[in-house]
Amino acid sequence: MLKHLTGGRKRDWVFCVVTIIICIVLWQIPTGLETDYAQIDRVKVEILEVDNTTLEPLGIVYAGTQKCNVRVLSGEYEGVISMAYNHQNSSLDKDKLFCTGEKGLAMIQAVDDGYRITLIDHYRLDTEALLFGLFGILLILFGGISGCGALISLVLSIMLVWKVLIPALLAGMSPIWVSLGMVLVLTAMIDLLVAGFSKKALVAMLGSLQGTLLTCVLAVVFGNMLKLDGGSLPYVVPLLSQSTMTLNLRELFYAMVFIANSGALMDLSMDISCACDEICYHKPEIQKWELLKSGFAVGKSVIGTMTTTLMLAYSGSYLSMLMYFAGQGTPVMDIVNLKYVASEVLITLVGSFGLVTVAPFTALTAMAFYGKGKMHQAQMDA
Repeated sequence: MLKHLTGGRKRDWVFCVVTIIICIVLWQIPTGLETDYAQIDRVKVEILEVDNTTLEPLGIVYAGTQKCNVRVLSGEYEGVISMAYNHQNSSLDKDKLFCTGEKGLAMIQAVDDGYRITLIDHYRLDTEALLFGLFGILLILFGGISGCGALISLVLSIMLVWKVLIPALLAGMSPIWVSLGMVLVLTAMIDLLVAGFSKKALVAMLGSLQGTLLTCVLAVVFGNMLKLDGGSLPYVVPLLSQSTMTLNLRELFYAMVFIANSGALMDLSMDISCACDEICYHKPEIQKWELLKSGFAVGKSVIGTMTTTLMLAYSGSYLSMLMYFAGQGTPVMDIVNLKYVASEVLITLVGSFGLVTVAPFTALTAMAFYGKGKMHQAQMDA
């Protein structure tokens, strides 16, 4: 097991360490979007008592404020017992009600007459950390250096999106070009972290990037043809108000289309690249044309399930919406013609188009790097 975990080459481990340092630096860098609201202390609290007398039921939601007596469990105010307030918005997706004994996340401020505590939501950070930790352990135990790289790449993706992509978009930069650049960087970093400095990483990278560029073009072309303006994006109205109407929603939507599909393209390109790498490892004398046919064969087997995976992923996210339409007897013709449904159709079909093409792209790239005439080597020269 120890050999399995430490079997990666030294430069792959060095790259993992360097990437971890990059993640730490990104975490420390301010985005420039911090506000006084974000600087208020967040603490974990225990609900000791609840008072629902000021809540007013409005159907299945509530208006008013739930009063809770809480004990602070973390931070410099640990041990403080005070009244906290849980304000209701009469919105099922945002409101929450607390019961005695539950844990909550709250904002706390010291004021002249004591403390002002506002409940944000139930405390979920410990469970989320546990889930992430178990997932990380499983990745490392099963994948060794590749699993460690996959875990680091996940953290890096989160850091780059939160610390670089989102601030750049809010600053008014072109959503398409910024997002495309971000996908290119992430593809390169993730493939190198997962496959190391190897031919299979390079082949997967080039195949995936070709597919990403194609999905970007298709998103713009067919998005214009379908007259999609980005108005169906979640939180679009408050986002426009926050950015003083400077965001290009149409471009933002197109960027979201190829960002949403870039992960699936990376997945498929790595599948085909690894398959070609293994074929050449066990049969180094294979002809280029034979390798290309093998790459195509692998791609044909995978794209069917991957396309269905995309469809199920998006339909699963919008299952409640489809149930609503079906429940009120809306004709299918009306449903598929609606703007927000057409947006999901574009995302799914453009992504599927990218998947179908990334398979031959990667196979052709593998043929150029592998096959008879060049001695196969699993790793690129330093």
